[in-house]
Amino acid sequence: MRRRLAIAIVGLVVAALFLAGIGTIVLTNVTSRADAEHDLREQVEAIGGLLDELTLVRTARDNEATLRERLRNMAASISVEGIGLLVLPRNGDPIGELPEGLTLEDLDLTSLRIGETISNRESELIWAARSSENRQGIPQLLVMTTDADPTLPPAFRWFLVASAATIGIALVVTVRLSRRLTEPIRQARDVTGRLANGELTARVPVEAADIGDEVGELTASINQMAESLQRANALERQFLMSVSHDLRTPLTSIKGYAEALTDGAVDQPERVGEIIEQEANRLERLVGDLLLLARLESTEFPLHHSIIDPRSTISSVIDGLHPDASDRGIEIVSRFPDHEVTIDVDPDRFAQIVANLVSNALRYASRTVSLTLWTGADRVHFAIGDDGPGIDDDDLPHVFERLYTAAANPAIKESGSGLGLAIVRDLTERMGGSVTARRSAMGGAEFVVSFQKAR
Repeated sequence: MRRRLAIAIVGLVVAALFLAGIGTIVLTNVTSRADAEHDLREQVEAIGGLLDELTLVRTARDNEATLRERLRNMAASISVEGIGLLVLPRNGDPIGELPEGLTLEDLDLTSLRIGETISNRESELIWAARSSENRQGIPQLLVMTTDADPTLPPAFRWFLVASAATIGIALVVTVRLSRRLTEPIRQARDVTGRLANGELTARVPVEAADIGDEVGELTASINQMAESLQRANALERQFLMSVSHDLRTPLTSIKGYAEALTDGAVDQPERVGEIIEQEANRLERLVGDLLLLARLESTEFPLHHSIIDPRSTISSVIDGLHPDASDRGIEIVSRFPDHEVTIDVDPDRFAQIVANLVSNALRYASRTVSLTLWTGADRVHFAIGDDGPGIDDDDLPHVFERLYTAAANPAIKESGSGLGLAIVRDLTERMGGSVTARRSAMGGAEFVVSFQKAR
């Protein structure tokens, strides 16, 4: 990539130099020739007018060589290369010698006889001609020539020097730029390859991610992706360990009591049956949570919306959990508004959300779990808080993530797989609501669920 980038940039510079330089030189040369022709026309008109007054003709003392010498001196004084003064008969060709490089075929005698000034550029020769009559009535023709200014060769030499310097600078800039652009990309390629091979600790160097442009954003995104993959992998291992523990504990209990029943070593088989049933129910709940999370990932997960008053649903859930709260020595305190409140949700799934949050609060609470329902401008809010140890600040942003359990998990009354809060978030968002976690006024954790008011 670096080579292609260098070739592209240098090629673009060379093409731009060629078009700009050659175009400038050609236009300058054309303009210079046009200016020289214009100046020569003005000179031939000025000299022609002077000749009309001075009547530069051959006298008895002037021979042809003397006259030519006088004309050459005049040409040198006005910086022209050649000058010729000829007699222009009414009919026929001019009498005299034209400047070197011109022939009669180059002159438009018809235009000259009617007094026009004519000029032209022939290769490197620029010429101008004008006819007039002197005081003696003799028609005369003045022709002046000059060589075109050789602007192209010196300008082209300087153009080559400037082009070489520009291309050199372009090469230096290209090398530095390509290294700046391609080095982070190469490092990103190596890191993504290592990530694909399972090396989740691989990262793009910080200096490559901090260059502040699109390449820097790309490398920073790769680092974020790597961190997310590493964290997801750690959560997956943590989840498997947690689920394995939650599965192994009831299975071990069931197996132990079943073996005792088989050996006839149980004095109270009814009590053993109750324990086995409780452990089986625990297994069923865990498997049910796993299946529910899997179904929530599907777009075909069914929801049956209806308009309900959440006060009655929350009260029913509290009534069902009162025995568990009493066994734990925890008081459930509820505060509801007196007026009717309505939301549009799936009643069963809303009850599941409340049950999960209350059950989670009972696991961590010391003495009290509070439930508060209130309404805002257009939303209904429901908060469940406890007076337990609370949630660490580092864990707050992640409590609703699937498979997540707190890094500094406080002592709780039973272990959990970290699925309940993930189910709460997914169900709430599926029904158009939102859920947030924060510290409660009692010092523990508080979860706030919000839904739009029903129309």
